[in-house]
Formats: sequence, structure tokens, C-alpha cells
Amino acid sequence: MTDKKTLRKHFKDIRSGMSLSERKQADKAVQQALLSSREYKDCSMVLAYVSSDIEVSTAEIISEALKSKTVLCPRCEKSGNVMHFYKIESTDDLKEGRFGIFEPDENCELCSYLENAVCIVPALSYDKNGYRLGFGMGFYDRFLADFKGLKLGLCYENCLSESLVHDSYDIPVDKIFTDKDIYTINK
Repeated sequence: MTDKKTLRKHFKDIRSGMSLSERKQADKAVQQALLSSREYKDCSMVLAYVSSDIEVSTAEIISEALKSKTVLCPRCEKSGNVMHFYKIESTDDLKEGRFGIFEPDENCELCSYLENAVCIVPALSYDKNGYRLGFGMGFYDRFLADFKGLKLGLCYENCLSESLVHDSYDIPVDKIFTDKDIYTINK
């Protein structure tokens, strides 16, 4: 069994090894698959991470969702090891925050009432049971424990795993969108 630290490096290396044009093409395919999905079309609220260079891009998803849906992005709070979602009106509401990740600025409204929401969950890898290899900080694990809406994963097909080690507190996503396929997780 390979430890999570080694796996994280492995999947970061795969992503770093993709050319810029390969990444852009894969990002576009993943984003279009999600934007065309019934889950996206039927929701009124989108909880979306703001992607870093190593993650599947959410830029087009956020931009499109801002046109017709309530868009919430996460902010890792300075005190404690907790993450909350804040409503953004445009990408101008995002500023560089903790860990160098863009997040809603201080003027954005905290949103704790999540109705008809989908949460786009970041990961370095997903397995075919919906479990993810995250970045090791635990923010999403803690948030998803109480989240009742649909959980959607974005992943490059070349970073999809057959099976990942997971703990009892890990919450699988309901569906995974890759640049090649869509995986519905049977629960």
C-alpha cells in the first residue's frame, strides 16, 4: 500500500507533466461535461472551489454559474481549521488568501443555508467508488460531513484511480466528471 504523501506527489507529477495545451483541452472537456449535466442544470446554488494551477480548472464553471445561479466559494478561516462558503457576485470578489488560494474577500456574505446545492469537490485523484485523495488539510472532509447536497468531483482521466485508501470519515462524491467520461457512484 502506498502512503498518501507518495500518492499526492505521484498525481502532482502527472499533472505537472501535462503540457499547457493538454491541460487546457482536458479542463475544457471536464468543465463542459459538468455544465451539460442534469445535476448542474437542476441546481440553484453552486459551491465551487477556485482552482489553483495544479487542480482541474473551475474558471469556466464559476463564470457560467454567475450568470444564473447563486455561486459560493470557500474561504479557510484564519482562526481554527474550518472552511466556510461565501456568496460571490463576480470573480472580482476573489482575492488571494491563505495558502495562496483565491477566496472570497471580507465583504462577501457568509452563506450557511444551502438549498438545492451542488458542491464541486477538489482532489488530486478520485477512485471509482467516489473516494478522493485530497491535499491533506482536511477542510473538505470536515465540511462534507454535514453537507446534504450533491457532491461532484472533477478529475483528469489520467489521475483516476481504481481504488484509494480511505478512512471512515471520508465522504465519497456522487459523480465524477473527467475529460473522457462521467462516473456515477452507486450508493
